Amino acid sequence: MRELLEQTLPFWEELTKSEQDALVEKVTESSVKKGTMLHYGGKECAGVQIIKEGQARVFVTSPGGGEITLFRLLDGDVSILSAACMMKGLDIELDMELEEDSVICTIPKCLYKEISDQNAKVKDYTLEMISEKFSDIMWLFNQYVFSNVASRLADAILEHRALAGSDTLAITHDALARDLGTAREVVTRLLKQFQTDGLVKLTRGHIEVLDAAKLGKV
Repeated sequence: MRELLEQTLPFWEELTKSEQDALVEKVTESSVKKGTMLHYGGKECAGVQIIKEGQARVFVTSPGGGEITLFRLLDGDVSILSAACMMKGLDIELDMELEEDSVICTIPKCLYKEISDQNAKVKDYTLEMISEKFSDIMWLFNQYVFSNVASRLADAILEHRALAGSDTLAITHDALARDLGTAREVVTRLLKQFQTDGLVKLTRGHIEVLDAAKLGKV
């Protein structure tokens, strides 16, 4: 556990030995199955989470049940927004879906807040991470408002291609629709057009990227 914390927390060397020891002792590790849904917001505050292994999709859900993917967390990523309830005046509702069997390490919110209150380096890191995530979210919503759906779909396919490290993606039209916050029928129609244009090849349950360069220009 100490090695993981050293690698993922930039402020580790700035902590006192007692703070380091407290983190090592009190961080919990849990195995979470693919498909598990976690909710953060309101009175629910998990603490600061580290994805030791696996992959997670963080998203918001509309009152009507629609979803928009905000970002993904991969091996070694720190989820600071899972502890957002520690920040006075910050009220945010988020959901997280584990896209792979994962191992999540959690720093209890009370311990993290205590260390943050006493250590300026930790407080600065927390504010910087939250600011960075909200900048990413604002960029995404600007894309959502001002970009067309075809362009966002092309970007989503290229993101999944990078994550998979392959041109052949085992991804459904429903999954892409959830990423974009649009209807499955819209995604299916656009994918068929992409196929006609020679950008992708569609088979049951798979999408093969044929021309990534042109897809990036959609």
